[in-house]
Amino acid sequence: MRHILICLLMLNLSCSAFSAENRFLYPLTHVKNVQAFSIIQDNNLVYIRNQNKILVFSIFNAWQPRIEAGFFSPFTIEDMEIHTGNYLYVASREPTNQIIPIDTLATSGKIFFPATVIGDKLTREGATLYVADRFKGIDIVNIGSGSMRDIIATFSEKWGIRDFVATYPYIFALNDFGLVAVDISDQINPRSIATNYQIADATCLVKNGNTLWVGAGKNLLAFNINNPENPSLINQFRLANEIADLQVKDNLLYLAVGRGGVKILDIANPFKIKDVNTISTNYTVYDLDLANDYIFLALGKDGWMIYEYR
Repeated sequence: MRHILICLLMLNLSCSAFSAENRFLYPLTHVKNVQAFSIIQDNNLVYIRNQNKILVFSIFNAWQPRIEAGFFSPFTIEDMEIHTGNYLYVASREPTNQIIPIDTLATSGKIFFPATVIGDKLTREGATLYVADRFKGIDIVNIGSGSMRDIIATFSEKWGIRDFVATYPYIFALNDFGLVAVDISDQINPRSIATNYQIADATCLVKNGNTLWVGAGKNLLAFNINNPENPSLINQFRLANEIADLQVKDNLLYLAVGRGGVKILDIANPFKIKDVNTISTNYTVYDLDLANDYIFLALGKDGWMIYEYR
């Protein structure tokens, strides 16, 4: 009887584990001989960049990405955003910077329109582009369909912003002091509504529902933002490597952790974080992005990779 009970218990545990996570990771491709410190996927195109170059790849065939276009910046590229599939907004510190097309011998005929923006970090929500500048704060810019740029407002605070997310009617930003919440319900008159000065080494964040996930060194912090005027820390999770980037999809949190590869955490219940999977690449992962069942990894001097997770 005892043996039967043990067998039933083991079967129950194995079934529970299978039902919790029954997907597998498949490496699809590794594009080498390029430098990729940042990666964005949009509409079957992958945009990779390093300090001075942006390369655009088509992944119509994810096993054989094909280069579509390339651009060169004489000055350091701080960040990049995409709009309507062919407008590129490139942030740099140089007002006279120009983005120069590189002849890639692409035959697809797709045309891209690059534009320079003075700043350090960019994020976009619909037709609104948010430009963070370490010296003056955040510009709120109406970019329409991509061909216009009208500044709606500038939230003038000298923050030294490291990362931020904008989901109307709030901006949540990490600055040199900690976490800041900004009310942008009136975009012409944005106002700071909360500051948390107790976050050390915070560099990246992502929003999932009413929870804000912050990467601070090797620590993952979860903040409940039901009340944006008073964000509250509800959980912490310690990793073996420092967190370089965060992305979220379907209540799964994907963390780029340098030499540690990628950690995948179940955050359906933010009070109970579950470690569900790991991508061990043997390379340093600097950045990642998600689309459908694909995971896109920027590997610095080792290029970039695509994994399928299904």
